[in-house]
Amino acid sequence: MPRDSARKSAPLLSGQRGFSLIEMLVVLAIAGLMTGLSVAWLDSGKAGMDQALARLAAQTREQAALARHAGQLRGLRWNGQHPEFVRRVNGGWVVEPVRLGAWPKGLRPDWPASQVPPLVFTPEGWAQPGSVLWQGVEGRQRWQWSRDGRLQVAVMP
Repeated sequence: MPRDSARKSAPLLSGQRGFSLIEMLVVLAIAGLMTGLSVAWLDSGKAGMDQALARLAAQTREQAALARHAGQLRGLRWNGQHPEFVRRVNGGWVVEPVRLGAWPKGLRPDWPASQVPPLVFTPEGWAQPGSVLWQGVEGRQRWQWSRDGRLQVAVMP
């Protein structure tokens, strides 16, 4: 009798089918999309401001190094919507094409918008010591720089 029951159940096992490769890939793609969207949603707060200011600080240091090595005057100014780097050409300031990525809305310095950069890089270092307070919805950062070209960044509550 046990042999008969084994024969009766065998056709049921061979008729079962699993998921196809396409079905599995579709499920994995949907799961990946949902994970990506949730990570982006969770990271849309303070990290956006921190990342934008970290990119700006790195570019600021790079522009200072370019001024030193190329013997040029360069600067950082606020145009009313985002920061921009400029280079001195024939008595005027020309915007340098620097990729900073998307600038977070509401993140602004305590500088007014101006054609003249408050932060100027010279071949000898930075023109003068100074500071700027970056304020956004998510928090604040104070940047202080010394004449010798050191930039100190302090996160504030």
